[in-house]
Amino acid sequence: MKKNKLRLRDWLLSIALGLAIAGVAGFFYVKHYQSEQAIAVNQSTRQRIQKDSKAKVKKEKVLNQYRLYGLTDSEINAAKTLPVSAIGDSIMLGSSAYLKVLFPEMSIDAEVGRQVQAAPAIISQLKSSGKLANTVVISLGTNGPMTEADINGILDQLGTERQVFWVTAYAPGKAWIDPVNKLIHAAAKTHANLHVVDWYYLAGGNDDWFADDGVHPNDAGRPHYYTLIAKDVMQTLKK
Repeated sequence: MKKNKLRLRDWLLSIALGLAIAGVAGFFYVKHYQSEQAIAVNQSTRQRIQKDSKAKVKKEKVLNQYRLYGLTDSEINAAKTLPVSAIGDSIMLGSSAYLKVLFPEMSIDAEVGRQVQAAPAIISQLKSSGKLANTVVISLGTNGPMTEADINGILDQLGTERQVFWVTAYAPGKAWIDPVNKLIHAAAKTHANLHVVDWYYLAGGNDDWFADDGVHPNDAGRPHYYTLIAKDVMQTLKK
């Protein structure tokens, strides 16, 4: 009997040790990929993104682009008074000035190299200040992997009363992109208030839409990104 107890103890210790090793390995796996993509955004790219985010755009010209890409005048008028909270990385940051033309009431918190794991703290701050809108746009996942627990935790934090629009990630050659996008699509099937803005699908095969890194939209690609978000938000809310 004593020998059996010792065997059971050793077996349980082996399982615990295995789980601990797997957890540590997973942690360093995530950290490795987070660092890799953040480093890939070099200084010149950062400067261009910051410049784009503060660009003095011609309002009517940008609104005409929204019309060209499928928004109606009634949707454009409705967007003028729609409060939106947007959380993103450098992809959103580069289009922030253009999104603000259509959505003057949109608050945008976007940052170069941001990981999805940063979202809960931002959401908590918006909640505590009473500034979290009922329409939320998230553009995160480009810079590294996320887990089912990450996305479910964010959606639980936002609650079921808010309409959430999550933009899929596009970064050719990055190992985490397919798993990240599969998680977004899977979550939309179990959360009725989550809507997928499929940038990955739209961007695929359009290499001329991107800067040399193949990740950040250039002048040709940027309108496709921000008009896709606008169309999905306005046409979904209209239903």
